[in-house]
Amino acid sequence: MRCSGIAAVLMTALASGCTSLPPRAPLDAAHLTQDFAARRLDALPGLPPPQSGWNAEEWFRAALELNPELAEARAAARSAAASEVTAAERPNPTLNLFAEYVTAAAQSAAWLYGLSMEFLLPQPGVRARARESAALQTQAAESDIAETLWHVRAQVQQALLDAAYANDTTALLKTLVADREALLGANRALAQAGEIASAETLIQDVELARARERLVRSQALAIDAEVRLAGAVGVSVAALDGIALRWQNWADIGALDPAPASDWRTAALIGRPKVIRALREYDVADVALQSEVARRWPQFHVTPGYAWDKSGLHQQELDDSLHDTLHDNELGVSFELPIFNQHQGPIGEALARRELAGKHLQVVQADIFAEIERAERAWPQAQQAWRAAAGARALAERQRAAEERAFSAGSSDRSNLLAAQLASTEAQLSSLEVAYDAQLAFAALENAYRRPLGAPEHAAVARS
Repeated sequence: MRCSGIAAVLMTALASGCTSLPPRAPLDAAHLTQDFAARRLDALPGLPPPQSGWNAEEWFRAALELNPELAEARAAARSAAASEVTAAERPNPTLNLFAEYVTAAAQSAAWLYGLSMEFLLPQPGVRARARESAALQTQAAESDIAETLWHVRAQVQQALLDAAYANDTTALLKTLVADREALLGANRALAQAGEIASAETLIQDVELARARERLVRSQALAIDAEVRLAGAVGVSVAALDGIALRWQNWADIGALDPAPASDWRTAALIGRPKVIRALREYDVADVALQSEVARRWPQFHVTPGYAWDKSGLHQQELDDSLHDTLHDNELGVSFELPIFNQHQGPIGEALARRELAGKHLQVVQADIFAEIERAERAWPQAQQAWRAAAGARALAERQRAAEERAFSAGSSDRSNLLAAQLASTEAQLSSLEVAYDAQLAFAALENAYRRPLGAPEHAAVARS
């Protein structure tokens, strides 16, 4: 093959390997900020208008569409999957061009031009291990999506719970503050009339100050919950303007009754995303160890070459006066000589990394086991506390009703009525607090199992 033919083949190969890249998306911090601030919740696919009032499942579906953390996890999985294409590719040969100045015995000289191509003869199993490692890393990245999914779900659920709890608590605390103010006014009137000591009004002052402080904290929790919900969904707080944050019957803990399933614990211990990632990391470390062990045997590089000269080197064996073109065919083989080391160092490192990955898997499983046991034991206690609070609330309601009847009949004064109303309100606040704790315990149980326990967003989690 002449030089022009070789060049044509090379140019054809290079041209066929050129692919057009998609245009680079312009990223500007100012524009990204503007785009994020302009996000709205209207017209999301498959969701009703948010002004109608979304439930927890609908807020979660909105987060599936807009949450940037989840979008990043999906992009990371796509990036890991792209490495599988690289792992499946065969190594390209290396082209070497050279020029050599040659002086013949007859004192004639010329430049010798040539080219060579180096081919790697891969060891058996190299590409298979590379593809296996890439596939394992893709699976690990996909497990990160599942973990991020539950992280986002927990954020949405917690923000909605805090918003509902704060709104209901705020309404009761406003009533409590009003009753405290009325009771303080009544006691001050009695103190001025000399019927009670003036020191007793100081106690009511303190209780009123505490009630106002609790009201401010509850209002702050509602504001913070709204901000956290916007962040979990992936929008600015302005996007929630005009949208009521409601969670109907959130305090009805009796409706939360997860059916016992003995296999949920086992499924979580072997199938939770963190376990899957730890397993894949161990498998990747094992493949890396196999690759290091295989490097004890050398890899061969075959280098065929071709050289030519048209400057007139004499071929004395044929004719001293004959000028002709010189052709030179070469074949080289190279490989590593394991003289100074036999790759024991890298093999030892890979072995230690595999052992570390195995220990990490045990730690992950132990943490999940402890998390499940805490959640399983906390949930019955939370149910029991809620039932006790419900009983106390019912008792306070009956006492308030009795005081109202007595006041209407003229057998009791206003101070006793206000005290009964305050006790009833406090019982309701205590019941809400216990219900809030029970919701946290139920959420911990769901997160430990990594499955909605009869929650409506089960289908959304499965689809995502």
